[in-house]
Amino acid sequence: MSQTKLLLNTDNGVFLLKKDFNQESNWRSDDCYKFIYSLNGSINYQTYRNQITLNNQQFLLLNPQDEHKQLAVDKRKFLVELKPSFINKVSQSIYSLYNDIQFASCIQKNPQITNWVKYVLEYVQLEKDDKKSTKLFLDHSFTQLALMLLKSAVGSHTQDINLKYYKTISPQIYKTILALKEGYQYSWTLDEMAEISSLGKYQFAHYFKDIIGISPYSWLQTYRVIRSQEMLKKTNKTILEIAMDSGFSSVTVYNQLFRRLYGMTPGTFREMFNK
Repeated sequence: MSQTKLLLNTDNGVFLLKKDFNQESNWRSDDCYKFIYSLNGSINYQTYRNQITLNNQQFLLLNPQDEHKQLAVDKRKFLVELKPSFINKVSQSIYSLYNDIQFASCIQKNPQITNWVKYVLEYVQLEKDDKKSTKLFLDHSFTQLALMLLKSAVGSHTQDINLKYYKTISPQIYKTILALKEGYQYSWTLDEMAEISSLGKYQFAHYFKDIIGISPYSWLQTYRVIRSQEMLKKTNKTILEIAMDSGFSSVTVYNQLFRRLYGMTPGTFREMFNK
């Protein structure tokens, strides 16, 4: 095993820590969920729907058969591949879901997951020569990761975004997010968001992105998609009605964002769950 690569297989998935990278010129898809985490520096990935740049402590989730290629990586990349059967088993145990989970293709950041990554990396790097105990440790750790992703990452199963941990990390941002969630149908301006946080609008925009990982407006649009998902699953409203009820300026904007996040239209998403 080289010093630039650490690869470990378990019953539930694969752990990869890598330091040297080449640009991937070919598109690829895998039969697993891929959790890609930026330890430091940046990571650039391209899918057929969008191009994503991850910065420090941000992560991306790719679904099975999502076509993608890696464009560039600074320094180190931490990656975990999780078997679909494993993710489905965990999701069924806590949500009683029988559809395959579809995670949204977007930049995400979560302090609990950051703490998990730090803890797992420290253990694995210290105990990598004891393969039996490391494998057992990773299998248990992957269950923890799956639970955290299902509870906090944006996906087809998501009904809300749990941000309770930001109450102590950043009370200003937490207060603003509560207001955005309560008034998600409203056409917010950056000035109005910043006013709630008691910050100047440019300072607020920078601070919000640093804490949450994406801009305030991108977060609000993603939250609107999440609120729309339950209407798609449980009502007979038209796509236009759902777009308007979710706070989108037009059904075109709604369709475009939904497709970018999930690789399907809201109508296809509805059909998938009706089946």
